[in-house]
Amino acid sequence: MATRTCISKDELREQVCEGCPATEWGKKTHCQVHDTHVGKIESCPEWDKFLEVQQSQGHPNGRMAVSFTEVEPALELVQRTEEEIRDYNYMQLELIRIQRFLRDLGEGMVGQYGLEAGLPKALGGHGDKTHAEVARRERKWKRLQNLQDKIMRIDEAVETIPDEQERLILEALLDGDKNNQIAKEIGVSRQRYYEIKRSAVMKMAWAMYGKQIQSTG
Repeated sequence: MATRTCISKDELREQVCEGCPATEWGKKTHCQVHDTHVGKIESCPEWDKFLEVQQSQGHPNGRMAVSFTEVEPALELVQRTEEEIRDYNYMQLELIRIQRFLRDLGEGMVGQYGLEAGLPKALGGHGDKTHAEVARRERKWKRLQNLQDKIMRIDEAVETIPDEQERLILEALLDGDKNNQIAKEIGVSRQRYYEIKRSAVMKMAWAMYGKQIQSTG
């Protein structure tokens, strides 16, 4: 029996998208990779892989299972990258708030990383401070360090993006601008905007978590 190679987009959506982790294995109609409804997707690398399988003499089900095994861990890191980009502005504000909190407690905090004066004092170092206050300072310090690490990682990743338009979109997102506003400012359609954004986020994910993506690939 000959293998059918002419497959409509609707059939591709049904056969591929419904079994892809980007739609949570068909639970959602919104593709997390393309950031749009599956019905609006015009092309996808997973479709190409599926068509290659159809044209080959191998076993489609087995090939697709391997393909999705590669997609799933990478998708999780792309989602994490998107979340960190979205939360970047908030993280900066939270970092300043925590620094102010520690300064008010007399910790001598300044806007520098890893300053020893900012470390929480050991229990018993100040007789007038309760254990709860010391523990609270320690939690704040750990959160401050975590925020600083995330912000630095994002800043360094943005510097690696060579495409000017992609970088412009990323910087606007980090400033807290909305998608529609950014698309209008750079003069592209909404669909084109999401294509550029998706490419930029993928490059950011690779810059931030490339080693993890390679180890799970």
